Amino acid sequence: MSTPQITPVSTQLWTDPTQLAAHLQSQRVTAGAQELEASLFSQVLEKMEKNLSIEDESNNDAGHDTWGALGVRAVSQALAQRHVLGVASMIEHALSSKSGVPLPDSGTPPIAVPPRNK
Repeated sequence: MSTPQITPVSTQLWTDPTQLAAHLQSQRVTAGAQELEASLFSQVLEKMEKNLSIEDESNNDAGHDTWGALGVRAVSQALAQRHVLGVASMIEHALSSKSGVPLPDSGTPPIAVPPRNK
């Protein structure tokens, strides 16, 4: 699990419970969306690492597998935090439009969502 980023909050959030709840909800959405994107990256990178490995298959060293998994997880989290796939941004956008809670700007351009045919 990734370490959540600490963002300074204004003193107004502490005095208004509804703003505080909205702020905490947006942080949960952002963290959850990034964690999902990191999991997707992790699954893809693990399969790539196993398929492209040129090492001896008879290596049963438990430490080798542990370090490989830690490396894959670190790379996955770094890619997800940079919104490489854009999956986290799409999830954040979808959840914020359904809940009505605006999310803070993550520095990525907004996603154009085509209207649904009814």
